[in-house]
Amino acid sequence: MELLIPILIILAGLGLILIEVYLIPGFNVVGVVGFLVILFGIGYSYNEVGVVGGTAFMIGSLALTGGVFVWMWKSGAWDRFILATNLRSDERLIARESADRAQYLGQKGVAITPLRPTGIVEIDGRRIEVMTEGEFIAAGSFVSIVAMDRRQFYVRLAPSDEEQSVPGANSA
Repeated sequence: MELLIPILIILAGLGLILIEVYLIPGFNVVGVVGFLVILFGIGYSYNEVGVVGGTAFMIGSLALTGGVFVWMWKSGAWDRFILATNLRSDERLIARESADRAQYLGQKGVAITPLRPTGIVEIDGRRIEVMTEGEFIAAGSFVSIVAMDRRQFYVRLAPSDEEQSVPGANSA
């Protein structure tokens, strides 16, 4: 009888862990309580049976718990704990966005807002946020995109002889 009580306590702890894995989503109190119940069962066995019996219960508990975890791994229960989606960006999407952004290099447009040094420019009917190289540019001025980095386009005032070739220049 004195061996049955620690066995039942350890099995109850494993049962709580299985309930946590299969029935209750997330890492809740039930799994922690199950782990603590297993530790209590091992401690109880040391107290009731002695050092040799307690060590045998601890080794048996570790083997049984390990077996349960291997069984859960093979049954797919661990898939609930692992994020299956990939958080990295798709390389094709990055290349497409870079190509879309690169089409604006060398383009000319009209400053919709004053650029002090950031503002909005319209190029071919699309409005994009830009930054100057440091100077202020008045709204309605013709600008050309001279550089870009990952987040920002850089513009400078377009020469006045090219103002006639800018698409949409008559609408400004």
